[in-house]
Amino acid sequence: MLENDHKVLRFEAVMDSVKPEDKGRRFIISYRLADDMMTIFEPPVRNSGIISGKFLERTRVTKPGSQPDRPEFYEPQDLYIGATVQVFNHRFIITDADDYVRSYLESHQEDFPGVQKTIHSLATKRDNKQAPKSMKAAPMKVKRSPGDVAYLLGEVKSQLKKHNYTNFNSLTHAFLQYDRDRSGKIDINEVKRICHRQNLPIDDDLMNALVSELDINKDGLIDHAEFMKFITCD
Repeated sequence: MLENDHKVLRFEAVMDSVKPEDKGRRFIISYRLADDMMTIFEPPVRNSGIISGKFLERTRVTKPGSQPDRPEFYEPQDLYIGATVQVFNHRFIITDADDYVRSYLESHQEDFPGVQKTIHSLATKRDNKQAPKSMKAAPMKVKRSPGDVAYLLGEVKSQLKKHNYTNFNSLTHAFLQYDRDRSGKIDINEVKRICHRQNLPIDDDLMNALVSELDINKDGLIDHAEFMKFITCD
């Protein structure tokens, strides 16, 4: 549906596994309202020895026990706190969601029968913790250890560079893809949209660090020269 284009519900989850190396692995499950497809992304964790990144490409995920001729797919009402999502041979337990999930579902309860359980679980989660609300559709806050921001920023830069080298014929073309109004500059909000489009769930502290490194002359905008230097320099 066009009205749901680009609208994404983001949930935090942990892997449910008996393998010691998988204990505590954290994931971001993104549910696209336009087509009911899901992606799963594993944020980088320093010194974990695990290759982070996209765990599941965009796809509709069937529920366990679904019949091939009558498949049942996961929907928002299935993604409440504590729910188990089974993706092929992996199980994920929903542990949190950003504030946009609750506000959207509360406004569209008629579209998702039984979604009250999800809404109630999110409300209970918020009542039980004292933390500032995240921005609309933003990823969840995580605790940082010393040096984490610099390390994670390097991972984000690596992913952005890889995407631009892989998907554009030239770096100038890449910049023009983002510079929609042809002003020669892109703003902070566009940087955020770039990250979201590439399934990079960046917390506020990482986004601020990324923008600070991009915006060399500190005018709040990223011009062509700054963009080229960011992409081409280590």
